[in-house]
Amino acid sequence: MSKQNLYQQSSQYDHIHANDSSTVHLVLSSAKTYAFERYVPRALLNTLGPCLLILAYLFIVDTYLRRPSVNGIVPHYPIDAKIVFYAWLVLSVFVLDWAKSGLGGFEAGALMKPILAPRSAFQLMWHADRGWASLSGWWKASLALLKHLRQSLSKRRNRKTDIYRGPALLWWYLSFSSFVFFVAVPLAGLSMEPKNALRTGDRKIVVQGPNQTTFDISSSNALAERASSRWRQGNPTTPQGDTILYAPQGTENVTNHYLNDAAQAVYDADVTNGSKSEESLSFFSGPQVSERARGRGWGLLTNLTCSVAHPYHDLKLLNVTGIANWSAPMAVTSSRYYDPAIRAHNIQTAQSDAGLRPGLFYDGANSFGVDYKYLISSDRDIEGGSDYTSSSRLPLNGSLELVLWQGYRTPFQADATFRNMSLHPSVVSSTWPYDNSSYLGFGLRCSINSTVGFADLSASTRVYSNFVPDAAVTFGKSVNLTTTGSSSAIPSYPGVLAIQSIVYSAFTSAILGYYAPLVCSPGISPTCNAWYGANIATQGAPQFISDTNGSKGKHLQYPTLSPERMRLAMYKLFGEAAISMMASGPEIFKGNLSGLDPANDLVPGVVPWQIVLALLGLWTIITVLPSCWTLLERRWAAILDGFEMFRLGAEWRGAVLRLEGREFIECDALRDVPGMVGDMEPESVRGFVGLSSTVARAQDRKYVHDREGLVTS
Repeated sequence: MSKQNLYQQSSQYDHIHANDSSTVHLVLSSAKTYAFERYVPRALLNTLGPCLLILAYLFIVDTYLRRPSVNGIVPHYPIDAKIVFYAWLVLSVFVLDWAKSGLGGFEAGALMKPILAPRSAFQLMWHADRGWASLSGWWKASLALLKHLRQSLSKRRNRKTDIYRGPALLWWYLSFSSFVFFVAVPLAGLSMEPKNALRTGDRKIVVQGPNQTTFDISSSNALAERASSRWRQGNPTTPQGDTILYAPQGTENVTNHYLNDAAQAVYDADVTNGSKSEESLSFFSGPQVSERARGRGWGLLTNLTCSVAHPYHDLKLLNVTGIANWSAPMAVTSSRYYDPAIRAHNIQTAQSDAGLRPGLFYDGANSFGVDYKYLISSDRDIEGGSDYTSSSRLPLNGSLELVLWQGYRTPFQADATFRNMSLHPSVVSSTWPYDNSSYLGFGLRCSINSTVGFADLSASTRVYSNFVPDAAVTFGKSVNLTTTGSSSAIPSYPGVLAIQSIVYSAFTSAILGYYAPLVCSPGISPTCNAWYGANIATQGAPQFISDTNGSKGKHLQYPTLSPERMRLAMYKLFGEAAISMMASGPEIFKGNLSGLDPANDLVPGVVPWQIVLALLGLWTIITVLPSCWTLLERRWAAILDGFEMFRLGAEWRGAVLRLEGREFIECDALRDVPGMVGDMEPESVRGFVGLSSTVARAQDRKYVHDREGLVTS
């Protein structure tokens, strides 16, 4: 049989079966029939699946990504974060295919609706192999659309040949839904990443610092020396390791450098506002520990306010009218001890008394280019070796005042800080009468409130709360340091004095409770003095400066201490004193403090989770709403697969024989075939599903698989 005859017979067959279906009225009794089904599991998969998926991602966002760890400590998660992360990765592998399967069910139902189905088999062929869910399908459809647009805008457009060869609206909808989901899923994996963290536990930790019983065993002089040594190193004012130094409850973003950061913030405000701020620092210094701790612990609570003061008008412990005209009533000393006739003897006596009376005038020499002198006094008299062992005296309120004088002599050059310092409202100029040298001076007043007791400690936020004063236990017999005499080894006696006394000793190098020369007497060393220590503590950087006499020689010179830097230095020294007072104790013990356990955390990744959530939300809306239309409807098949495409094409053999080209996009014969899945025998008692322009009824209608089983009446 020739190809032409075969084509003619096939065309006649198509005409009889597709167009003249009214002649069919009976069905052979042996023909098998079937009814349209509801594919409920697949329909629910496509309708409820997107909702469940976005709920799962919302759970991850709300439980993990929006609840970041606080200083590395995570809350107690219902599911381990690492399990959630890898479960999402595994789900991502299968969820893409699941999404295609779910949309395939909607596609099969949509092909039965005239408003959604393609107009012709040409557009239906775009649905083969689910091309709407593949990169190759998107690429081919985009090229077809761009080609059509280019032809439509061209001046040489031929309306007969320039026809649209792209897919129909249904395909574009399925493609858009798939594309959004295919983008969202990989980005979701990039929106989170696992990280090692800690979580609170009940494991009791080893405490290396003192407790309420062992606190008063320490020696005040040893504590002062330790604080002074740490202060002069210029390191951040923070305890070793994870030792407790916590901020008041309500303080945000507390780090393990809290005190150093807070003091630096005050300094920055001073530089900006001109030393006008009087912000106080409050901190709880707990015992030295080897790891982060939480629970209820005993320690030292300090509230400190240091402010720049005018030497002549703003001080209360010191009466100053000039560099060589002053008195310190609390220390029972004054400038009369510096009469030129008996000066050397009185200086030695005054310095040796500094450990017994809380006041000292330090007639310093030159230190790295700067001449300096200072006057200091505390309102805490040295009455005994223990200040924190009596509940009736807590809290300890007091103050410490300081006046610092600085000047320059040839061949050293005054730096910019010194030249501009005279403009400061709290800086005065005074002449040292014994050599007519000119000095600039300013005052500093620190008000201190300190006490000891128990507080609730949070390892995650590094804050304390619910503080209750509770005095330390007295160690042995209290010793009156002022009456023991100079022949006793007073420095070795235990007992912790008030923190301002510790700072006074650390600043002056006076031995508390002992009549003796200062450890760092004037002129002994350019580095063994408070001026140099304050410079190092506040990051003073030395420079090589040429001499003023024009010689080629250079010398090392540290910068002038401004009022703002000196205030910062005192904050840091008080912090070091508090740290030293609660540093390593006489024994290691386990108290009520608990440690932290290893944990896993999920943190935001390189892609913001908000973008992923928006994509998943968009995908859920555009997928679920149309799917509700076909949710419980009966349809002809579960999905449009290769077998169903074969069934549909088998009834249009004539059109198939007219195909020309290696791809369907080159075959215009397909445009003559309907693209909707309908009833090819609408007038028959039993219907037959195929490509038809007639809607197939789903209710109360049976269909046959074998069209040859239909006979005419």
